Amino acid sequence: MKLAIIGCGNIVLKEHIPTINTLGIEIVGLCDILEENIIEARKLINYKIPSYSCYQEMLEEVPTDSVLVALPHYMYEDVIKYCSRKKLKIIKEKPFAISINQAKKLKQLAYTNNVELFTVCQKRYTKSYRQLKSVMDENNGKLKQIKIRYTIPSKDPNSNWRGKYSNAGGGVWLDMGYHIVDLLCYLFDCHEINVNYSKLINTSNGKYNVDDTAFVEFQYGNVIIFVYISCVAYEKYEDITLIGDDFIVYANRNQLKIKNKKQEIISEKYFHPDDESPFVDMYQDFLFSKEKDSFSNNLKNSIVITNLLENAFIESGYKII
Repeated sequence: MKLAIIGCGNIVLKEHIPTINTLGIEIVGLCDILEENIIEARKLINYKIPSYSCYQEMLEEVPTDSVLVALPHYMYEDVIKYCSRKKLKIIKEKPFAISINQAKKLKQLAYTNNVELFTVCQKRYTKSYRQLKSVMDENNGKLKQIKIRYTIPSKDPNSNWRGKYSNAGGGVWLDMGYHIVDLLCYLFDCHEINVNYSKLINTSNGKYNVDDTAFVEFQYGNVIIFVYISCVAYEKYEDITLIGDDFIVYANRNQLKIKNKKQEIISEKYFHPDDESPFVDMYQDFLFSKEKDSFSNNLKNSIVITNLLENAFIESGYKII
């Protein structure tokens, strides 16, 4: 399999290229407008590879089966249109779209051109969260509440293009929230989830015009789901707490613990942080899955996520400055 890369920023350097190397996929072209990104990408690849500053030129000159697209949000639509006409299998970084209207356009592009379009959501492939889903499935009907906390303190929150609503389409709720809503869709098999309450906050008025903190309450059946997301929090967190009839479950990327209501530990399991990256399982699912519905399920899921994100945005009444 041959794959070209459009956009060689931090996530591509840190996660995508190492995963692609692990799976033995041949990278046939690199495209980025910043030479320093190309240089860093080359360091990770132990064979010669052409590089470009124009993705159209690259895709005209380099034979490829697939393309990885990791760009600022406002650039995706035009690039996806071009790649769709080239009949390439497309892997794009999240979010799938910045609005439900754009999401429907991209979905139609994929079906009209008969191409597979996948959105990167690696957290659902994290081993501890897969174990968490098993616990939830085994206790179907007993779950009462979920609390999800996802904070990444930033030294320069919403900097560059991320700080402009016209470019980013939103702040942490769209960017970080996409992962969390996808995780909820995974845990509940993409069944009906509703937005009860949403508050998106800009704590740094004047520096950017997007949200940097989000409080959102969802509901699935009788289960209440609280989500807190921030890029200006004091510490970094990524964890999930479940409360059921007679059990409490705590999970993060490295562990899963279950207690009873007497606070006695029933079971605990640890996952080594150096274990295989969830990106590996994600790429195998995207590129090598034998399931016929892998593509359509991912696309359907992307539409559901975008709709929930937009519903929370509308519910919040957040005003763009």
